[in-house]
Parts: sequence; structure tokens; C-alpha cells
Amino acid sequence: MKTGCALDSRKHATMRGRAGFTLVEVLVVLSILVILFALLFAPMIASLDMVTVGQTRVTMQNAVRGAMEDIRRELGNAMYVYPTPGVTLKGSDGLLGTADDVRIPNLSEIVFVGPARTNTGELIEPLSPRVDSTGQIVATRLRVALLDETQAYGEFNPFVLVREEGYYERYEDANAVWWEFTNLGGATNPIRNLLTPRSGYDIPVTYSICATCGEVVRGYIDSCPAGCTGDIYYQHEGVRFQPERVAGEVLEPLANYTIYQARHGSWAGLHNSGNVDLNDIAPKVAPGMVGTLGISELDPRLVFVNPTDMSVVQDSVDPTTASSMVVTWNSDRGAVQVGAPTATWVNVTDPTAAVLPGQYYEMQVQGERPDFAATTVDAYDSNGTLTGARQWDLIPIYPSLGPLTCTDCGGSYSPTQYNVGDSCPNPSCAGTLISTAQPGDPAMPIAYRLDVTRAGTLAPAKIVPGSVHVVVWAVDSNGQPYQETYTETTNTDQSQIGDRQFAVVYSSHNQVAEVRFNELRPPSPRLFDTNGDHVVDSSDLGGPTLEYFGVYIQYYFRRNYDPAAPENDYIVRADYSTQEIINLHLRLQRYWEPEPDPTNPDALIIPADATPDQVSLKDQVTLRNLSP
Repeated sequence: MKTGCALDSRKHATMRGRAGFTLVEVLVVLSILVILFALLFAPMIASLDMVTVGQTRVTMQNAVRGAMEDIRRELGNAMYVYPTPGVTLKGSDGLLGTADDVRIPNLSEIVFVGPARTNTGELIEPLSPRVDSTGQIVATRLRVALLDETQAYGEFNPFVLVREEGYYERYEDANAVWWEFTNLGGATNPIRNLLTPRSGYDIPVTYSICATCGEVVRGYIDSCPAGCTGDIYYQHEGVRFQPERVAGEVLEPLANYTIYQARHGSWAGLHNSGNVDLNDIAPKVAPGMVGTLGISELDPRLVFVNPTDMSVVQDSVDPTTASSMVVTWNSDRGAVQVGAPTATWVNVTDPTAAVLPGQYYEMQVQGERPDFAATTVDAYDSNGTLTGARQWDLIPIYPSLGPLTCTDCGGSYSPTQYNVGDSCPNPSCAGTLISTAQPGDPAMPIAYRLDVTRAGTLAPAKIVPGSVHVVVWAVDSNGQPYQETYTETTNTDQSQIGDRQFAVVYSSHNQVAEVRFNELRPPSPRLFDTNGDHVVDSSDLGGPTLEYFGVYIQYYFRRNYDPAAPENDYIVRADYSTQEIINLHLRLQRYWEPEPDPTNPDALIIPADATPDQVSLKDQVTLRNLSP
């Protein structure tokens, strides 16, 4: 009995001891399960992450590809593309609106005008710019902006590429010229299309610029750190409408080495329609508009090289090499023009004076029109003698007086030694000297010599063939103007030149020229002598008298050649950007939380060690047409 009881007790004890797992067993099992789950789910999780990343990149690629295609299509069809907008930065003096301001292009924005289309989207021919119902041109603007510009920058309010429609209008005051874009929908309901996703992606700010004080901050700021209340402009390296840069191009000379044409028809940078001299634009044209070439990466650099020794004669970037040449460039045409027009007036002092044979009208040579303010003049008396120092570049050439004859004894004397009206050199004779010229001989110069150097006081120059123009201008006592434009002839024989013609004779590689007229009928008040009495009075004009008579002679000269070797014209080389070809760059990245800049806690930047997913695409577009 005892033995049986003992066995039952051991049996129950063993069964009680095997009723559960020990802690060690449970931990071992759990560890094994964790390892198994890790081995099973790690690839799954990695696969899910890869799918998410892949979807993100596909989204960015589709967005960038679609946006680039839209940009290419619209710019390629554009009728007008406006000059690249610029932002003015303060210079070293720390003040905006002073001479050392720097104006840089905002390549994150472009404004253009598309062609007119029908309601179904078809082009209207002939091609014309898009206008509204009132005929005002409608412009399109592509730029980077906050999704909601009234809210702060953040994950759900990133920077996006937008397309807007509105009016782009030019304004100016006494200090500056600027353009403003006005959205068709106004500020409350702007017409705007997004070309990149509205959330989860971003086009980070590279620089923030205060429009009022010109402060530049790396990264993003929502207000000026200097405390002013001006607008903030943002520049983004992720979006660039970059004109193509051409370096070291030797421009093709046209029009007698006066005009040089660039490879492309339009230049980006500081705008000049060809009416501002290169030597006159430094340091600036007006407050807020820098004029020094080379200050912006879009501005052209013009270099003139002497082909004899290859030295730089003039460099538009380096003002220390500026020469006496007058240079302009037309940024619309992509052309450099060398030289300057000059105009000189030959004004008759008294067009009604009775001029005796062998004498001339007293006249003055000056450099302005008679209806402008008078300036220094070269005065010539009735003998054709200059009464003072020569000031102007026009020298009259008078006809020969012929031998001078005494009225008493009839002796003959040389006009190079004696003047009309002098007493007879013969002491036994009481007569005076007169010219043997017959009545009707010219009372005005029969030609004019063009002295571009003004008697050697200015640098040598060449006169441009075909640029000489002659206009006769007269006014009677009733204020009635008379104007006659002379035409150029190739016949240089002064006996064969017509009454209303002139001929130009060049010499010494066009450094000297002579403007010739008919030897008996040069421009003179006697053109109005209808009764042949050699006096222009009221009987010739039917009542009024002749109050004014002048000869206007204009020509064009240039100094881009080596005076020591006038057959060698300077070489014109240029570096420039052109708006004819635009290089496009669009980079979109997944949103990454910006952090305060260590050097400026008020600015937010993407950390340098950040590696956000991003997609970048570059392309190029050739523009249809350009206009400022």
C-alpha cells in the first residue's frame, strides 16, 4: 500500500512540473520568432520603401518632363519675349540707388507673348500677338512662387513653378524705367496654373533679395532682416531661363566697317536700342538701372583689337581702355555700331545783302540747327577769310576771284596778295581793286572740305561713304520755310553737277572728303534770285523778304582703324548672351525641412549634408521672335 501511494505521488508531482514553459523557453521562442519575422518582413518593408521612392521619382520625372514640354512649346511659339527681368543690389557703400549699385538678372522668371488663336486653339494667320477684347497685348509669365503667397513657406506650402496670364506694362519716372506684371484675375483671383506638384515637392530658394534696401540673404526669408517693408524677390537655382552665352565671337563687319553683326539677332542684358553711346553709360543711366557693361552675366563684352599689333584698343568692361571711338550696341538686333553722325550748319549772316562780283556772303559755320541754341561759330567775312580760330570740321572752298583790276589805270594784280576794295598799289593811280569775276559768279563756296580731325585737335577718323546728306533751309519774313534736299551724284566734274546735286570725293582711305556743288550754282541765297539782279529782296519772294538761309551738311565718321595703317580696320570681338536661344533648366526635389542658416538664423536653408530625392532636366529652345 505504501509503495503504491508513493508511486502516485511521484506521478502527480511530475505532471505538475510539466504544466507550462519556463521563462527561458519563452524567451528563446520569442527570439526565434523575431528573427523569423525579421527575415520575412525586412525584404517586404524594403520593397515597400523602394516602391514609395520609385513612385516619388516617377511623379517628379513626369512633372519635370511635362513642365519642360509645356515651356518648350510655349516659348517656341512666342511672338515676343521680353528682356530678362532684373533685380538691383546695393553696392559696397551699403545704399541702394547710388552709383555702385549692381543689377543682376532674375533667371527664375520669363515673360513672353503667345500668338493669337481661335476659340478652338488654332493659330490665326497671319501670325499676330495675343490680345484681349480691347486690343491690349496679353502676356504669359513663368516664375517660381509659393503655392499660397499669403502664407509662410512650409511642407504644405512649397515653392512651385507657375504659369500666369496678365498685362506686362512699362513704367518710367525721372529716375528709372521698370516693367510690372498685372494678373488678369487681379490679386484676389489670379489666373495661375501649376506646372509642378502642389505638395510633397519643392524648388528651394537659393537667395532672397529685398527690393527696397537691396539686402541679399542666402536661403529663404519672409521679411527683410534690415527691418524695411519692401517686397522680397527669390532666386532659385532649380529653375533657370538662361540665354545662351557666346564667348570670343569675331563679329562680321557690315556697312563700311561701321556696323558689326553678332551671330544671333538679340542680346540679353542691359537694354540699348542703339541710341546710347558706350562711353556715356558708365557708371549708370539712372538710379536703379546700372549702365556699366559687364556688371551682369548677361551683358555683352565688346573688345576692339588693333590688327597690326593685336593690342586692345577699347574694352567695354575695362573703362581704363576707353578710346575716342563712339560705340553703341543695339541689343534688339545684336549689332555693334561704331562712329557718330555729325551735322554742321553754314548760316548766311544777311541773305538779302548786295554782294558785289568777286565778294561773298558773310557766313557762320556752327554745329547746331538754327532753331537750337547757338554755339561757338567759325565766321567768314566777305572775302571768304576766317576771322578767328577754327572750331568746326567744315572748311569752305571758294571759287577763284580771278585777277584783281584797278578801276583807274586798269592794272592787274594777284588776289593772293591783295583784296577786293584795296587801293590800287600803283601810287600814281587813285583807283580801287575789283575782281574780274563776272556778275552771276557764285557768291558762296562751291565746295566744302570735311576735316574730321578739326585741324588735328581730334583723333583721326574715316568718313563713311554714302553717309553725306545736304539740305538747304531758308525762312522768309512771314515764317514760311523753304527746304530743298540735294541728291548725291557720282559725277565729280563741277561743271557737270546738277543744280540740286552734290558729289563727294574721298582720298587717303576716306580720311579726307570734299563735298562739291555746281561751280556756278552752289547752295546760296541767290537760288531765290528770280529777277537776276543778284540781290534777293521782296520782289523775288512776292512780298516777304528772306530772313534766313543755311546749308545743312551731315555725315557719319568712325575711328575704328589704325591711323598708321589706315587700310587695317580694327577687329571687333564680343562675349554676350542672346535671348534668341534660351537654355532651360528645371530641377524638382522632394520636400526637405529647411533649417536655420548657422551664419544667419533668420534664414532657412537646406542643410549641406541633406540628400533629398530630386530630378533635373535640361533643354534648349529657339525663340520665334523678339521685341523689348
